[in-house]
Amino acid sequence: MRIPVTDVLAAHPPKICTQGSITLPPDAGAKFRQLFAHESDEWHRAYATLRNSNEGMNGFIKDGAKEAVDDPERRRIGGVADQSVLVAFQLFSANIRKINEFLTLKAVGGKSARKLRSRRMTRSLTTWAPESTTAATATATVVDTSADPDPPLSA
Repeated sequence: MRIPVTDVLAAHPPKICTQGSITLPPDAGAKFRQLFAHESDEWHRAYATLRNSNEGMNGFIKDGAKEAVDDPERRRIGGVADQSVLVAFQLFSANIRKINEFLTLKAVGGKSARKLRSRRMTRSLTTWAPESTTAATATATVVDTSADPDPPLSA
């Protein structure tokens, strides 16, 4: 909705349009009041954990190998309602995955339940040497660089 600006309104603007500051009573916005002073030690103890948990869950649901809620390519359907239903199912899946991880962790007594991939068992490059059958194949060959098709650039 737009209020039309008339000549009378332009000549006599309302007080809210001309004053530099306003004063609010203490009870205004009381339902948004916090228990602790912003950025105090008590505030950090009370709210930092909540924020960390929230950000951790955001990263969990955005995991590209799982739900990837932030990737619209994973939801190729049109319409806000369809998208909302699909995201609800993705969040349901993430919550079930989180609960399963918690129960698995609890079952092993609080120790890390993640399985790490086993390391590849390959030989080190420092100990590897090609197999040679004769001493003649082990001799070095000299390469003629004068016939190089691309001469070095000079400044």
